[in-house]
Amino acid sequence: MLDSMTLSQRNRYFMAGIALSSVCLLVALFHMTRLLPLYPELTGTAVKRIPGLLQRAAGYFFAVAPQAPFVTASVSIFYSLAASILIYFFFEKTQSPEILFFGLFTLSFVFEILRLVMPLRELYGFSGFFLTVGARLLFFGRFFGVLSLFASSVYAAGFQLQKQGTVVAITAVAALVVSLGIPIDGFSWDTNLVMLSGYTVVLRLAETSILVISVLSFFVAAYTRGSREYLGIGLGAFLVCAGRELLINADTWLTPVPGFIMLCAGTWLISAKLHQVYLWL
Repeated sequence: MLDSMTLSQRNRYFMAGIALSSVCLLVALFHMTRLLPLYPELTGTAVKRIPGLLQRAAGYFFAVAPQAPFVTASVSIFYSLAASILIYFFFEKTQSPEILFFGLFTLSFVFEILRLVMPLRELYGFSGFFLTVGARLLFFGRFFGVLSLFASSVYAAGFQLQKQGTVVAITAVAALVVSLGIPIDGFSWDTNLVMLSGYTVVLRLAETSILVISVLSFFVAAYTRGSREYLGIGLGAFLVCAGRELLINADTWLTPVPGFIMLCAGTWLISAKLHQVYLWL
């Protein structure tokens, strides 16, 4: 399976994404009424606000919204579910190497459920060890998503590696190595209820650089492959990257709505344009 990937094998990834997103969304909604009252105290004891230029700008005008972490985590899971369904029905019978990795990028949003570990700990009283484990899994999901989008852009740019399953495995291992190597402070968190980690500036710079290269690669593909559809795909990639930043890093009500709209618009553009590229192949 790691050496080649048929349509049916690839579609199992999408179906697994639909199933996992559905379960996680049900878990979040089931606990909603009991978790929301816990957020004011938890966010009130946060060590610092979320880093980032947009978040700092929002912080000058908007106070922390205590329930924002729960809402943005739940919306992220819903986005993962909706995007997985969209991709599955668009590409059920259409081969496209780019869409596998874009699908994995959208699936990575389901890891945002791990931001609920802290209030769940308050609710059920389990060991603080799970806070560190949850933080590492959250960082794994985020890096896996970034690297998956990069892999999708590499395929778009013309590097047609046949062993897609192997690339998935390498991407997962790379994200795992990074997440295991990050120092985690198990006693401090930010206003998004994410445990504080070391090398924050370096990691954000690396993540941003990979996302910028990914977006540019889609635009380069429009030239190298002589297909104007990749201009729309590049625009879609920019929208999903910007929307991701606005949604998952929000601690106010200023950025989640435009972030979600940008994510949806970008996902639709990428899926629709890629479907046009490969429809007749």
